[in-house]
Amino acid sequence: MPQLMRDAGYGSTDALGLLLTLNAGAVTGLVLAGIVADRSGTKRVAMVWFALAAVLLAILSVRMEEVTMLYAAVFVTGVFVFSAQVLVYAFITQLYPQEIRGTALGFAAGIGRLGAILGPAVTGTLVTLGLAYPGGFYVFAATALLAVAALSIIPARAPAVVTEAAPAQG
Repeated sequence: MPQLMRDAGYGSTDALGLLLTLNAGAVTGLVLAGIVADRSGTKRVAMVWFALAAVLLAILSVRMEEVTMLYAAVFVTGVFVFSAQVLVYAFITQLYPQEIRGTALGFAAGIGRLGAILGPAVTGTLVTLGLAYPGGFYVFAATALLAVAALSIIPARAPAVVTEAAPAQG
């Protein structure tokens, strides 16, 4: 975030302040996402959260001269970007039966870690190529849209797990 904002022409102090603001939004978003998901359904809210994250990330690609507006936009972006992924974990706990829930969460976390590895690598490549701003925001917005698409094909409930009974002895 700081490098993207410096590439956008914001000063180093603002770039670091914006990182703090993004994370403050993330903390707020975690609480808000939980409340909204409890009322409206985790899958639906996760999809909306990812879609809003995509829109807000794309908006950050536009240079804002008004610093207060910039900080507000970054805060709101933080609300949706980070809590969207946490909603996926909550959805998984509702989707899979207890017997395989740990495996499902581990798999989802592993996929998430792939994103944590690829994100900085992609951003670093964009910085090196001089495309980090606004390109980085578009890449991250596209990733959020990919999450919406992925969630849209997952059923709201997993099919029942059929277990075979052991043959009767006797």
